[in-house]
Amino acid sequence: LVYTQTGTPYYASPEVWMDKPYDNRSDIWSLGCVIYEMITLRPPFTASSMQELASKVKKGSYPRIPSVYSRDLATVVATLLKVSPLMRPSCEQILHMPAVEEHLTDEETREICLDLLNTIKIPRNMSLLKQKLPASQFENAKVQEDFDEDNYEDDF
Repeated sequence: LVYTQTGTPYYASPEVWMDKPYDNRSDIWSLGCVIYEMITLRPPFTASSMQELASKVKKGSYPRIPSVYSRDLATVVATLLKVSPLMRPSCEQILHMPAVEEHLTDEETREICLDLLNTIKIPRNMSLLKQKLPASQFENAKVQEDFDEDNYEDDF
């Protein structure tokens, strides 16, 4: 489980907003946010302040998907955006949802997807992650210097 906050606030899961440990189920939440945005052309959770955004995310309160889209699609998104991480499906469960399975092209494609997912291994002890990843090809000083020069500003 991880405790650091990273990524886009619009896609951050309730557990991230509550400063609780999170795992791959937080990524499932983010996937739900991305799919929702692909459908509606806006994130599911928007607000005029970070506090308001956090409140909406923690409640799981977002506008309904327009009725021009299938009920199956709305159900898949709602399943991914469950407030409780324990209620969110795994990648494999998503691929086996009838609404998803019917759109996979064939058995061979499904097997390739499942085989690929099975290659993604995250160690339980996150301190081991650095050992398993390839070494950075960047010079740390140069990267930090470039980052500092860009003068990023929050637009939230």
